[in-house]
Amino acid sequence: MPSLQADGTITVYLRDEFGEPLSVMPELKLTVVGMGIGFPSIAQQSGQGWVFSNLTLSQEYQIEVKADGYQTAYEDTVLPPLDHASENVVVFMKPIGQKKNNGVPGEQILAPRAQKEVDRGLKDMRSSKFDSAEKHLNKALTMAPASPYVNYVMGMVYLMSKQFSQAETFLAKSVSLDPRKPAALLALGSVRLQLNENASAIQPLEQNVRLDAKSWKGEWLLANAYLRTRDYAKSREHAEKAIATGKTDAAPAELILGQALASSGEREKAITTFENYMKQYPRDPNGGKIRAYVANLQKPAEAIVSVAQHADTPSGALNDSAGKAAPLAVEIAAPVPPAELPPKENWAPPDVDTANPFVISGAVCSLPRVMKMAANSAEEFVSTLQQFSATEDYQSVEIRRDERLETPERRQYSYLALVDRPSSHLIEVREFRDSHSAGTNVPGLLADLGTPALALVFHPVFSGAFRWSCEGLGNWAGKAAWVIHFEQRADEPTSLLQAFMTPSEEFALPLKGRAWISENGGQLMHLDTDLMHAVNEIGMKREHFSIDYAPVSFRTHKLELWLPQDADVYYQYQGHYIHHYHHFSEFKLFWVGTTQKDSRVPHQAKRDPQN
Repeated sequence: MPSLQADGTITVYLRDEFGEPLSVMPELKLTVVGMGIGFPSIAQQSGQGWVFSNLTLSQEYQIEVKADGYQTAYEDTVLPPLDHASENVVVFMKPIGQKKNNGVPGEQILAPRAQKEVDRGLKDMRSSKFDSAEKHLNKALTMAPASPYVNYVMGMVYLMSKQFSQAETFLAKSVSLDPRKPAALLALGSVRLQLNENASAIQPLEQNVRLDAKSWKGEWLLANAYLRTRDYAKSREHAEKAIATGKTDAAPAELILGQALASSGEREKAITTFENYMKQYPRDPNGGKIRAYVANLQKPAEAIVSVAQHADTPSGALNDSAGKAAPLAVEIAAPVPPAELPPKENWAPPDVDTANPFVISGAVCSLPRVMKMAANSAEEFVSTLQQFSATEDYQSVEIRRDERLETPERRQYSYLALVDRPSSHLIEVREFRDSHSAGTNVPGLLADLGTPALALVFHPVFSGAFRWSCEGLGNWAGKAAWVIHFEQRADEPTSLLQAFMTPSEEFALPLKGRAWISENGGQLMHLDTDLMHAVNEIGMKREHFSIDYAPVSFRTHKLELWLPQDADVYYQYQGHYIHHYHHFSEFKLFWVGTTQKDSRVPHQAKRDPQN
């Protein structure tokens, strides 16, 4: 009998509850599942990972991780029967005392009475009735004291009424309950700057910009925090990011940039920055101080005298350095970015270019290899599957003009999908629904079709219309997955995968998205898509698909396919905010001949209001 090869490797990446590398030394143990004994291989640290080598292929292993201050973690994995096979495993460590489901915080649904008080508080905030808003939020807190969102809104009441110490208390609690909400992190950092707690403002602001790649306000505040703590290189870095991302909205961040340049000794660049700013904003309230600052910079270095005593910044001036050659930090008080009312909770996920997914930066991603695996899965879907049916649970809900939710409309359907390839350059997916519920039409203003077809973005028929990049090794549903970003190519401005159908016209849609592809096997596990830009001709400002895929076994054909299980679809359309939810179950597979060509079907069809 041939012996089993022992040339496989498993690389383990360890992260804390924030997705950051562990700050303590871990202890790793590898066990062969079913044998209950430790494997002789010792994990060796390599970059950001821990590597077990010389492992037997086609074997199932369990990884045990211990670290001071964290709960013991266990993860199982299997090495495939391939020469020199490797497997990546991502393990999130939970602090001791943290409940199991708090590793990746979920959303909290408020009881109706608590939600009613929050809504009243928000309404009062919009009218600057802060005392009344505080009363409503206090009532909500008595009913939901551990709600991150209610604590956040209460913190915003105090922030907008300039009661910063009280604001810090509630915002800090909100962040401790859920450290992955960018809005709460931004507010906490802003409040700490107002309280002159400059160093402690940096951590929540750094977390804010990690979670929201387009947070120009977070970059602005970080630049100010680093300026006040005299880290001029980082202050300059974040000020430049704020200006690049926020454009004219972030223009006052140039005042921070100029001071960071000056304090780093780059006087000429600082002078140019201030002079350009004054040309664009000659009536800025800081004009006199800016001109005095520039005049000070234009003196010979030995003659520079600090003008810090003229500053009116909340942080105060750093007068202890007066008389030094370099100008002092925070001599000109750049305004704080305007605070905004708390955002509507969970209307829709962030745009794929705003979201900042978790990835392991040290894992090497081979984009051609991942794309080949994903393409093979997509081609198997088309070549193997001609027809499948399922039970579909469907829900449509709209946010009314007064920002409250309509009562959701629910339906259950017998769902049928037909996959046809009439030519080598065309793949068609048609969908049919037979209602089990009252009413024959799909409820709501819009009907979305084409959920199964979006997975074909990796198929060679469609993939060439997009630009692709691998963002790194991530994690989906506890499994290692490559995170792949795509967007419509400039010479392919619209997609053959999706179109918007009206009774008289069809509009092809420009797509971008992000996919999680299983690290070994190439199966599509999750997909998010957005429009590259609004389609103003039809009033479509936003369309976001978020689809979870799951393995479905068809025993009669000894086949396993990854098919859509849950799909959330969000529209901002002609002033309407709409959310559709699909759940598919009870799949059945049918083998049929070539289906009759109907139309190019992955699309969104507008309902005829008269039907």
